[in-house]
Amino acid sequence: MNYIQRFIEFFLKRKWLGLLIVLALVTGTGISTFYRGAISPKQRTDLTVYLKASEMIRIGRANHIYGIENARHWHYVYSPFLAVLLLPVVDLPLGINVLLIYLLSIGALAAAFLFSRSCTDKRGGAGWQIALSALLCLPLFLNTLSRAQLGIFMLFFTLFIFYCYLEKWKFLAGFLLALAVTLKISPLAFAVLFFLFKKEWKVLIGALFGLVLFCFVFPSLVVGFQMNWELLKIWQSLMATGSSDKAHTIYLWSELFTPFANDNQSLYAVVTRLAWPSEAQFVTGSNAVIRTATAAVGVLLLGLLFLRKLPAPAAIVRDRAGLFAEYSLYPMLMLFASPVTQVHHYTNLYVLFLAALFLLDGPFQNPLTRRGLLISFWVCALSVFLGYVAEPLSAWGVPLWGSMLLWTAVLVSIKK
Repeated sequence: MNYIQRFIEFFLKRKWLGLLIVLALVTGTGISTFYRGAISPKQRTDLTVYLKASEMIRIGRANHIYGIENARHWHYVYSPFLAVLLLPVVDLPLGINVLLIYLLSIGALAAAFLFSRSCTDKRGGAGWQIALSALLCLPLFLNTLSRAQLGIFMLFFTLFIFYCYLEKWKFLAGFLLALAVTLKISPLAFAVLFFLFKKEWKVLIGALFGLVLFCFVFPSLVVGFQMNWELLKIWQSLMATGSSDKAHTIYLWSELFTPFANDNQSLYAVVTRLAWPSEAQFVTGSNAVIRTATAAVGVLLLGLLFLRKLPAPAAIVRDRAGLFAEYSLYPMLMLFASPVTQVHHYTNLYVLFLAALFLLDGPFQNPLTRRGLLISFWVCALSVFLGYVAEPLSAWGVPLWGSMLLWTAVLVSIKK
């Protein structure tokens, strides 16, 4: 690790070289994203789905947002809030909207790196850990950026919420958590339990206030309370059906819910692929045993989190890195537990990488624990890369197993 640290610090000290590399990446990805989203006949970004739903609201057909599809036959699968939020830009040319969401994503990613420096007591020395974590997640970042997805924004919220918590802006931390979860349930929904386990009531009150505002009040002001309520019921029904034996009967099966898509790296999906010989046999049977077993694993991991919880920050003098490591486990657990977690959803793996590096930079009572964490770190990094370049390995869930290994190693490494 020392050689890697020195190599990265070599580039960090030559800021002009680092800036040149970053500028090249940002420009190249921006050109690709603009072409894919605005010029290519296929319009291969999720932005067109969001805008299509928003357009239905603008023309008075809000009841169609979950049935309408874009040119590639993709459907809207988020809460009504996102579609309402995009109303001010829905009539702009598509190219401008593609450019706007790309620039906002780049800004969110830069802000996420900035807030990362506050997650350890050694703020001046966090540069190489941030750079290495970002480098290992680069394929995830590029994929998310080029497809105009929300993963980068979720990463920003993950780090900004923790920053607000450290600064004792607890109501704001909860409010932002509600905003993030309303936009996209995964990966931050389980972060509510982090604050619940610590009895941070101000955070939870802020989250409840934000949830009421973003799920009910704000959309109802635009589409009406009754319509918003009906849309929320449709959305909840779709999400519930997606993890049941009836998932194959709805229109989102091949597009979203099928566990036989190799890039679906949830625990449920990977175990299903390993257990069933074919999708044809799966849809004629019941997957209740696997669904129950994977849910039980999720409960077990959540129980381990509760048992390893640290005191609230008021009782912590210096171990900010330990608290951050504990916090980093909750978004990742949500990725494991969700029935649909595509590889590019693993952008929050950056937070787990960063937490592991901060822990490795501190003292260990047991050298074997440190060695196990270091090995798990590199196994996880390799597994995610291999999952991208080798489809059979992705089908076997290699990124999932590597991430779960690192998750466990971080959990064990947190000092009580």
